[in-house]
Amino acid sequence: MDQTELKERIHLLDSRGAVTVPGWAREDNYIYSRGQVKANPSRIKEWDFYQFEDERYTIQVTFADISIAGGAIFCIFDRETGEKLQVLSPSLLTFGRMRLPEDDSVPHILKKSSPGFKIELDASASGRQIILDAWSPKGRIRAELSMTVPRPNEFLEMAVPFDKPKCFYLNKKMNCMPASGFVRIGSRMIALNTENAFCVLDHGRGVWPYHTQWWWGNGSTYLPDGRIFGFEIGWGFGKMDAFTENTIFLEGRAHKLGRLTLDVDESNYMRPWRFSSSDGRFEMTMVPKYDNKGARIIPGLLGGINHQVHGLWSGRAVTDDGEKIEIDRMIAFCEHCDNKW
Repeated sequence: MDQTELKERIHLLDSRGAVTVPGWAREDNYIYSRGQVKANPSRIKEWDFYQFEDERYTIQVTFADISIAGGAIFCIFDRETGEKLQVLSPSLLTFGRMRLPEDDSVPHILKKSSPGFKIELDASASGRQIILDAWSPKGRIRAELSMTVPRPNEFLEMAVPFDKPKCFYLNKKMNCMPASGFVRIGSRMIALNTENAFCVLDHGRGVWPYHTQWWWGNGSTYLPDGRIFGFEIGWGFGKMDAFTENTIFLEGRAHKLGRLTLDVDESNYMRPWRFSSSDGRFEMTMVPKYDNKGARIIPGLLGGINHQVHGLWSGRAVTDDGEKIEIDRMIAFCEHCDNKW
């Protein structure tokens, strides 16, 4: 399929608050400004979500401003035992006061603190560092996490319209970032090292309908020859007639894929998931190992049902120039979210 790739910088929204050019880019080409949004200010949602993953642990750090509320969240879970710990610093009626960057490529610092919780993110062109000092039911948590932005560094940026006027989604997925650092919980130390740990950034800005549903998958790994491979897949969120979210990455270069079909048993997410692309360039099976499930906050009103399933992926991916990449038991995830917010 033909896909609209944006190769120059333009404003994301026009004078009506609609997406100027629906499409994708491999660098920061869409210029977002909160002041250009024409929708009700209470509907604007902005976040930067970082997920670190190694052979056993998943660490998630979220800075979010969804206008009616905002804050910072730190979560770590052990995919082998299911043990999970989360601490957060919430705020009400933020309406942009979190000051998340409009242009993520510009070096910036994010901070959030409250009694018993302090977190800071320092982002530069070459890498990012997150420092946390907080208290939890399991004792004091101290974390220092770093990720390196490889060079070259093509990623996926996409501008997605919806059928509803003034609704849009700007999203950037930057993965394949080697990660290192530690999380200390009381006297327990959990270390990450760049030999097997990676980080993905999910940078989102937008306004969308009250009820949304999507599928999102992502992963990064070292190939046997030492090269870094990753993938980004997703669908179901907005109108994606002009492009797909589906992309593979090899040594910092993006390779665009066609549409995906998924064979999954939604009555039992722990059965194998099978992915197949329309162009035959992404054929994968995920054997689930852990379901990071989320439940509704207020059933039927606000919240969602979410299944972020982590597992072992095996199969084949093909680059733009025809190179076949064989994947064997790669650690990655795919989630299914049905949200009302």
